[in-house]
Amino acid sequence: MSSFKELKSIDLASYTIISTAIAVLFSIISSIVLVVGIGIASPQAIAGVIYIISTIIIGTLMYTVYNAFCQGFLYNFLTKKINTIKIAFKDDKEIVKVSPTETSIIVSMIITIQVILLYLVSVFLFPLLLNSIIQTLMYSSQQLLAYSLYQFLMLLSQPTIIAMIIFGTFIITFVFVLLGCYIYNILANTGRGAVVTLSNQDNMTAIDSVDVLKLAIVFAVVGGVLNLILALITLISGGDILTSLGNIIGGFVGAFINGALIAIFYNFLAPKLGKLKLELIDQ
Repeated sequence: MSSFKELKSIDLASYTIISTAIAVLFSIISSIVLVVGIGIASPQAIAGVIYIISTIIIGTLMYTVYNAFCQGFLYNFLTKKINTIKIAFKDDKEIVKVSPTETSIIVSMIITIQVILLYLVSVFLFPLLLNSIIQTLMYSSQQLLAYSLYQFLMLLSQPTIIAMIIFGTFIITFVFVLLGCYIYNILANTGRGAVVTLSNQDNMTAIDSVDVLKLAIVFAVVGGVLNLILALITLISGGDILTSLGNIIGGFVGAFINGALIAIFYNFLAPKLGKLKLELIDQ
């Protein structure tokens, strides 16, 4: 039996903490893979690379805290102005449907607002960064590179280009999220939707655990189909068939691993750091 619920709000503290912890674990694994890869390719360079690990991990920590809090805050703010995301659960466990239009609109708006915020920050930092880079290149006798970089960055700072980036961000995000939702709903109708264990906590709904295999399959199918669409567009545009095939396979395998790791990390971290809490309202 299916029941429809409305995602009214997201608990900012739990969302920020669990998202940051998962991202940090990913950064640790990525750093280890990077060190091993460089160590095999160039053993003499491994000592210098080890110092980069702390930068990667700390950078990931700082960025994810901001990004997760911003996303959660924007969702809670926007749902007061527009329609919320609707989710259908089967037996209060399996997610059998996600509303495509509402999800696409709200995710697109969140990403677009973040791009605008990034631009507003860059307005103050851009001149300082540009001046520093240009001076460094000039002192290094790289006048041509300095001039080329200056021209490129000035082009990106043009209002028309900025407007195109913002508008393009909304449209591209909307289209791909919409496609992803439709692909998921088709997959879920076959009984292969994501499965979560829920409980009531502090007048909210907590996600106790996530089925690892189910989530990995969802990520793999959605990611694989989206990469297939991109590959077809690339082929029509004159792209190489072997490269496109590699992107499809890589997207499928990468998405499967990514989905599995997210579920594994969540199940490991949630009992220790706190479960993700959502305000789900029955429709």
